[in-house]
Amino acid sequence: MDCTSEGAVITKDLTKNFGRLKAVDRLNLTVQEGELFGLLGPNGAGKTTIVRMLCTLIEPTSGSASVVGYDVREAAAEVRRRTGVVSEGVSLYKDLTIEENLKLLSRLYEIQRRQAETRINELLEMFDFREKAQRKVGALSSGWTKKAMICAALIHRPSVLFLDEVTSGLDPQSAFALREFTRKLCSQGVTVIWTTHYMGEPDKICDRIGIIFDGRLIKIGPPDELKHSVSELSIVEVDTPNLSREQLQKLKERLNVSRDHELKYDTPKLSIISKRDDNLAQEVAAALVEVGAKIRSINSKIPSLEEAFIILTGGREEIGRVSEVSQE
Repeated sequence: MDCTSEGAVITKDLTKNFGRLKAVDRLNLTVQEGELFGLLGPNGAGKTTIVRMLCTLIEPTSGSASVVGYDVREAAAEVRRRTGVVSEGVSLYKDLTIEENLKLLSRLYEIQRRQAETRINELLEMFDFREKAQRKVGALSSGWTKKAMICAALIHRPSVLFLDEVTSGLDPQSAFALREFTRKLCSQGVTVIWTTHYMGEPDKICDRIGIIFDGRLIKIGPPDELKHSVSELSIVEVDTPNLSREQLQKLKERLNVSRDHELKYDTPKLSIISKRDDNLAQEVAAALVEVGAKIRSINSKIPSLEEAFIILTGGREEIGRVSEVSQE
């Protein structure tokens, strides 16, 4: 059975528990064939756990998932034949060269010798590996190691490619080239699921973005649609030097800063995000005057995707709490 018209990747109430920790909580998601789908969220949000379940590296606790029409539990071998993955949980043999790793993988995927040689040459050219093809993987820099892993993930021409935090460790030029290459793969019908905690990254390339936080899918849609939802928030930036801890605390109390607000101070810049409030700038100015602060300038602006994400997920403190729990 090949990819169905319903979607290349489908999950229904997909859940993964690690003891008392619910790493993924009832994920319902459909990714279409040829789509470049971004999973956006901070470290510990559950992105990598989702990828590992879809790649059959770990079993779900409950719910179901299929990849190109194959159930990840009942047809794990077929799923693996049709997927490629680049993730921290997947590695190459460090004592083998790049070319030796690719040849070994081609045999494991039962690719005919001539086809394998052609494919290996294509990949080595594609990622500019010609001069490094005979280097052992263990001697490569982190950036080149990541490129080698991408080559390995593509050796069998997968229908679905999972790129988990793939630009981490890459220089800006390599990251840009990878984004361009990924878009070309999608134009050829390959489905790509790209996970990242860099808020600006999926906006550059993804057809749709799913915001993941605390194991849950918070919001999903095309980048422009998510940006439009940002208009539901307000942000005020103030140039106010040398605020004391006491002044900051009084300011939080005066503005009733809670889960519906985000206040950040890095002298002299104070930024406050809140749910839509056309009077926020006036309220902030009055509160600063009340606590005896000096105001050099004050401006309202439209929040970025990163700022919207912070307020939608409960603020920086909540993001920090979830990250700490995930590491316990």
